[in-house]
Amino acid sequence: MADPFSILVANLNALGFFGFLLPWIFMFAVTYGLLAKAKFFEDTKIVGVISLVLAFFVVGFGGPWLAGFFVNLFGYAAIIIAGLLVIVLFITMSGGSIGKFFDNKGVAAILVGIGIIVFFIAMGGFSVVVSDAVIGIIFIIIIMAIAVYFIAGNSK
Repeated sequence: MADPFSILVANLNALGFFGFLLPWIFMFAVTYGLLAKAKFFEDTKIVGVISLVLAFFVVGFGGPWLAGFFVNLFGYAAIIIAGLLVIVLFITMSGGSIGKFFDNKGVAAILVGIGIIVFFIAMGGFSVVVSDAVIGIIFIIIIMAIAVYFIAGNSK
């Protein structure tokens, strides 16, 4: 017999929760936040209406593909965040300081790189094939960027 959580997820999926509602809410929130922050329109009602319309257009365009992309993207991101949490726990248990660790610009660059990798892995779920040659080239470019940062980044 299936557990109640599996039944709940299956029912939400059948109702379009993951294919329509969550992508719609996400696009509405992102669009509203960006328009409100940019203060492109003074009236928040106009920002709300534009965000509402754009969210429907994006979900109408992307539909199940967009939902699948978000499921893959945030699923892989959750795994990586859990791994980073374990690393942070080990650093703090050994007496290290996380505040000093994240002050380094190299750490920020590594986190951006991890985000890009998660994005490409999530794209792989949609038959976007990234060949071994492309992965190798990306890896070489990352190593070159790190080398340039360490060599030229400290000179002032």
